[in-house]
Formats: sequence, structure tokens, C-alpha cells
Amino acid sequence: MCTPDLFLGLLAILFPPLPVWVKTGLCSADSIINILLCMLGYIPGLIHAWYIISKFPESYEYEAVPQDGERGGPGGRVTYVFVQPERQPKPSSSSAQPNYGSTNNGSTSANAAGSSSHDEGRAPPTYAEAVKGDNKVQTQD
Repeated sequence: MCTPDLFLGLLAILFPPLPVWVKTGLCSADSIINILLCMLGYIPGLIHAWYIISKFPESYEYEAVPQDGERGGPGGRVTYVFVQPERQPKPSSSSAQPNYGSTNNGSTSANAAGSSSHDEGRAPPTYAEAVKGDNKVQTQD
């Protein structure tokens, strides 16, 4: 028996028809027999539920994997291939800043569109500076 069958066996103690419904379906002959046995008494319904659980076990049969070279079959050799990325030559001009996908042509077209400019060497504003002009109601709780 595997773990789902053990769980169904414990579930049968609480309500015997439920594992029978799981194994054989809601409208099966075994389901009707189990309900009738439960009406006669708890123990006959419980024994029948355990019988159904053992009669229809969970099948976890795995397909066999064909033997390959790693398993020690004929010519069992493993080849390891190390792949290393190609090294790209570094740019010849050492004074150029790295370009991370953005371009700066010195134009102020972004500033004309309404976005604010920032200074390269200046730190970002603190929280107090950022909310200084904020007109929202803030309480000191």
C-alpha cells in the first residue's frame, strides 16, 4: 500500500463510503453495497471500505528507461564537454564611460518634453525634500 491508500484507510474510519466513492465512483455497485452495509452497521461498512481500498491499489508503475551509456551498459563511457563563452576584446578607448543601453547626445529634448533633469554628481533627494511640496494631509500618529 502506498500513502494515498493509507490516507483513504484512515478516512474510511471517519466515513466509510467516501474512500469507496474515490476508488470505484459515486454510482457503482460497490458504492451501493457499502452504503447498505453502513446502514446495517458501522463495522461492516468499514471492513468493506478497507476491502475495496486493498482490491484497487494505487498504481504507480513507472516506464522503464532504456539503458544508456551512463548506466554502465555496453561501451559505458561518459563524455563531459565544457563550454566557455567567447572572450570579447575590450574597447580601445579607456576614457569612454560604459554605455548601458542609454545614449546621451547632449540634447535637451527630454527636458523640453517635461521630464526633470538631474545632476550627475548630486545625491537623490531625501524623503523630507521629496514630500516638501506635497499638499496631502499627513498626521503625526
